[in-house]
Parts: sequence; structure tokens; C-alpha cells
Amino acid sequence: MSGLPHGGAPLLTAETADAAVQQRRAEMLSRVDVASRAQQQLAQLRVNERSPRADIDVVVSGRGTLLELTLGASTSRMSPSELAAEIVATVQRACAEAGTQTLALVEQALPAGVDLAGAVRDPALPLGQPSPVNHRLAESTEPESWLRPAYDRGPR
Repeated sequence: MSGLPHGGAPLLTAETADAAVQQRRAEMLSRVDVASRAQQQLAQLRVNERSPRADIDVVVSGRGTLLELTLGASTSRMSPSELAAEIVATVQRACAEAGTQTLALVEQALPAGVDLAGAVRDPALPLGQPSPVNHRLAESTEPESWLRPAYDRGPR
């Protein structure tokens, strides 16, 4: 027994308490700074993707919003369905890359040991696999549209 009334642990002094508070404050300010930089990078994130088969270029934001679509002269020789499929495939590849880059930026702002990718990914699906069919869309009476990916259209 150390003879200390509280079981042997040193008493918390005003100086040690103040030092601990200052250390936590510095850690929190550092995290806020990292998160702020990540937020700015996310706002500026743009992903460019070019179709391998046709003269199609797209630009999407970090959130996967289509910002630009450029169709070159060679696309005029494609059928409407071929063109639509090529546009959708190119946008989907750009969105997948935007998601990967967004995840990397967000993970940098998180404390060590947080598995964001594991938390947001459906563990039942292999990486890169699209989400299951949205049955609300599949059962919809909306007309067919190339804007809806084929896996969301349901049975034909």
C-alpha cells in the first residue's frame, strides 16, 4: 500500500488536468483541420472517363453527378441503343472511380482504425458489383429509358 488515500494512483493536479485538456484540444483542432481539407477536396473532386469503344467523354463530381458529356463525331455512326449503352457504361465507370476517390478522401479524415469501406459496402456483394435491383423502379410504369441502368429495369 502506498499510503495514498485513493489507492495509490497519483492525484490529478490542476497542471496535469490543464495539460490533458490542452492536448485533447490540439487533437480535436487537428481533426477539424483534416476534415475541413477533406471537405474542400471532395467539393473540387472531378473524375474524367473516356469510353474505350467510342468518342465519349464524361466528367462526374465526387458524388457521382454527371457534370459534362461530350460526344465525338464517331458516335453518329452508332445506333441509339449502342450509344445509350456506351454512355451509361462510361458514366458508371466514372462514378465507380469517383466513389473510390471519395472513400479515400473521407478515410483520411477519420481516426485510425475506422473501416469506412466495410461499413458502407454491402458485404454480400463482391467489390464492384452493382446494387441489387431497385424493385420500386423495376415495377414502375415509367417508360424505358437509357438513363435507368439495365439492372434496374427488371424483367422484360
